[in-house]
Amino acid sequence: MKPASLTLDDERPRPDGPDRVSYHHHLARYQFLLPMVRPNDEILETGCGVGYGSQMLSERAHSVVAFDYSPAALEYARERHSAPNLTYLLMDCHRLALADTSFDLVVSFEVFEHLEAPLDYLSECRRVLRPGGRLVLSTPNRSSWDIHMRSIGTEYEYHVNMQDLDGLRTQLASFFPQVLIYSQWRKGNGLHRALRALDVWNLRLRLVPARRREKLQQIMGVPGGAAVKSSDWVFTRSQRRQANHFVAICTK
Repeated sequence: MKPASLTLDDERPRPDGPDRVSYHHHLARYQFLLPMVRPNDEILETGCGVGYGSQMLSERAHSVVAFDYSPAALEYARERHSAPNLTYLLMDCHRLALADTSFDLVVSFEVFEHLEAPLDYLSECRRVLRPGGRLVLSTPNRSSWDIHMRSIGTEYEYHVNMQDLDGLRTQLASFFPQVLIYSQWRKGNGLHRALRALDVWNLRLRLVPARRREKLQQIMGVPGGAAVKSSDWVFTRSQRRQANHFVAICTK
């Protein structure tokens, strides 16, 4: 079968894509999530993209329903990342055509920042979760993202719901009684860890030009380019205000 062609007007990391760093950054989240998946879990993945992560989840769970708004992405996913217990759907995440309390786990990686009605989305996620079910959601940290994008002279129009730590916690806590938020960032040597822990105001992003930061990261053992791998990212409950991305675990 001829591989599907993607008209990428968005940010869809994939194993055969050109951006190795973004792919492994994304893959690391699935590897963080996989130990939480139980054999009997019925999983919903929202904004599944090209489906490589959905297939990974299907190898651990009883079943996975994965949806996206992009027909091209779903065509690609069905051709390259299918499984007997994995179903792909075309759907709007603000209005889920799914029954109440029908899933044990909802996975939402890099969707939240694109939503014009994020509270409607969270309400739908809570509705389709069973009691005790969990929503695992990732999104960039506005506090560091905005500074970084300004420093490289780039505007990103697709991110319409960027949140800092307090804003994200407030939105999630409106729908879920238990919310744990982790920071995700790329590890380096001991000096890098120490300086990062002290930089609660993200001064490294405010004061150091982008090109200079890349060189400093290399000096401090932060892997990048062809050498990067998914295990180079860490997830921790500390250093959240200077996180690159958040990963939240929300329990109904």
